[in-house]
Amino acid sequence: MGQEEYLKELKTGLQTEKDRIQGIVGEVGGKNNAQHKIISLIFLILIVVLLVLGVALQKISLFLTLEIAVLLGIFKVLWMFYEVQRSIHFQFWILNSLEFRINDVDKRMKRIEKILKAGNSEKVSVEKEEKISGVDKEKSETINN
Repeated sequence: MGQEEYLKELKTGLQTEKDRIQGIVGEVGGKNNAQHKIISLIFLILIVVLLVLGVALQKISLFLTLEIAVLLGIFKVLWMFYEVQRSIHFQFWILNSLEFRINDVDKRMKRIEKILKAGNSEKVSVEKEEKISGVDKEKSETINN
């Protein structure tokens, strides 16, 4: 029962960590970003209002209406490029941080392996000395008897 509870607790912890990371990534450049939706809606409303004023109501010349609509579309595309670049930069930063941590863990592991090998070689040499001294003691005991 204790192990099952531990696994459930671990699963819950991992799920909350996953949700937190998804929230962070979503803030930077995710698909369901509230800021992205608001800006897209603003651009859409501006273009629709401009087309209604220019085409239906003829308050603005057709040529000027199309130019401004295309300009707004270009601004939207540029803003999208900026958001994608921000997202890519954040992902690169995360991957770079992970690589740094992995390299750090690898260095520590190699250092621990080296210490263990040195410790084992000392232990083996001590055991050899004990065996040799044990053989010498046996020889001296048989000689003395």
